[in-house]
Amino acid sequence: MSFRQMNVRRWDRLAGAWAAGDAAELDEAWTDAILLDLGSQYGAYEFCTSVGVAA
Repeated sequence: MSFRQMNVRRWDRLAGAWAAGDAAELDEAWTDAILLDLGSQYGAYEFCTSVGVAA
């Protein structure tokens, strides 16, 4: 599997779930907000190994 880099523009739901410590909501938000944008490669990138933040 190749490395994949994405720019995420919609962080509100993800950040809220992380701040609340709600792992189930964080997983659902990641799936709804990010993975669906991958189209047919959804399953290959279901799990995230790192998140970088840049301004």
